[in-house]
Amino acid sequence: MKKTFLIISLLIVTQIGFSQEKPNVIYILVDNWGWGDIGVQGGTTPTPRIDKLASEGMRFINYNVQNQCTPSRSALHTGRLPIRSGTQKVPAPGEPDGLAPWEYTIAELFSDAGYATALYGKWHVGSKIGRLPNNHGYDEWWGINEGSNAAGYTSTAQFDPDAAQIPYIWEGLKGEESSKVRIYDVDAKSKLDREITERTISFINKNSKDKKPFFTYVGFTHFHPPWGVHPDFDNKSKAGIYADTKLEIDYNIGLILDAIKNAGIEKNTIVVLIGDNGAANYPSPGLVTGEVGGSNGPWRGGLSTAYEGGMRTPAMIRWPQNIPAGKVTDEIITDLDWYPTIANLINEQKRIPTDRPIDGINQKDFILGKQEKSNREYVVTYIGDKVAAVKWRNMKVHFYAFEGTHSVMHEYTFPQVFDIKEDVKESYELWGNEGYIHAWVMEPVMKILTKKAISMKEYPNIKPGEDFKGY
Repeated sequence: MKKTFLIISLLIVTQIGFSQEKPNVIYILVDNWGWGDIGVQGGTTPTPRIDKLASEGMRFINYNVQNQCTPSRSALHTGRLPIRSGTQKVPAPGEPDGLAPWEYTIAELFSDAGYATALYGKWHVGSKIGRLPNNHGYDEWWGINEGSNAAGYTSTAQFDPDAAQIPYIWEGLKGEESSKVRIYDVDAKSKLDREITERTISFINKNSKDKKPFFTYVGFTHFHPPWGVHPDFDNKSKAGIYADTKLEIDYNIGLILDAIKNAGIEKNTIVVLIGDNGAANYPSPGLVTGEVGGSNGPWRGGLSTAYEGGMRTPAMIRWPQNIPAGKVTDEIITDLDWYPTIANLINEQKRIPTDRPIDGINQKDFILGKQEKSNREYVVTYIGDKVAAVKWRNMKVHFYAFEGTHSVMHEYTFPQVFDIKEDVKESYELWGNEGYIHAWVMEPVMKILTKKAISMKEYPNIKPGEDFKGY
């Protein structure tokens, strides 16, 4: 009887211990990643490792981001609309930038929960000392503090190091001042993503060996110009530099996934693979004249617009035995939602701040398959300080038109309304063409915008570069 009781007690303790074991979390963020740049979403260059990852978890085909690099990275780190944090656009060199020290990032949440934290690659949410990753919750970081394009600065004939700073790769540890490692130029960028991958793998191996839960943020620099790939992938596709880049990204992601498996932690590791905005459609050297790199799939527009092609990127999450495998969903989810969702998945929701607005929505039950519907039915897109568009269910209201890759914005006299379910190119405007019978859409849209405006009046937005002290 005593022996039976002991066995049952040990089983209970083992089960409790397993259920309370904290899962590792890895964010992999691809730069300027078009919705159609992966095989499983129509890409013509094979991406077998990414496609397999998608089949092992949940894939979001209606995943929405901010329209540029910096705002999306800010949203991921804070769960707050970037306009609240003063990070609503990519800052030009020399402009005030970065998250205020007051912001409580996802890395700080993980760190306070006892996780080892690291960022490798592109940060781009603060270029100055005091606003770097090791000032925002990361135990260690190695990578670049500004945009991927900085690699090309010194290659311009007009560059003057006495007038503008030379870009560097940086590194830093929590509690210490970050330091420069080496010059970040075109050659360095071509090899950067491989080194980001290798450092990520070393971090995985170290912490899995130490049996310490970890959070790793992997910020790749592909697909952002200046163009160049690791020598192992130079002309490997025989289809141009953009296709070569796809092959390298798929390979590097595969290396990280292999490291997770080889470390024996696959079942207890959440992998989130996402992009920061749609493809930029920059002209790409090596392609046929007139072609451009990057596919945003069926969607209109790209980087710096509020069209679906700029707002949707590939997105997937895997957590074996917890998240249903092979699930594909057209439900709305955004980059803002990862903050509260991941906090809930690791059972650390108590650490989400309550002294400020959190715009992200907890999607835990949706992602775990406990409900079919997302908890979100709208997306508000700010471009700079302006509300450019609002998506509500399958309807989209545009307040501005966009032209060019780095868009010129033209304000409409009357908002433009589109049915993005049936009109993926956002080409047939309903308000004017259908005798104004779709004007009713403005009622739910204005309720959303009024609620945001009231919130921003109660909690004023932080100005870019402001050393905010709190409300």
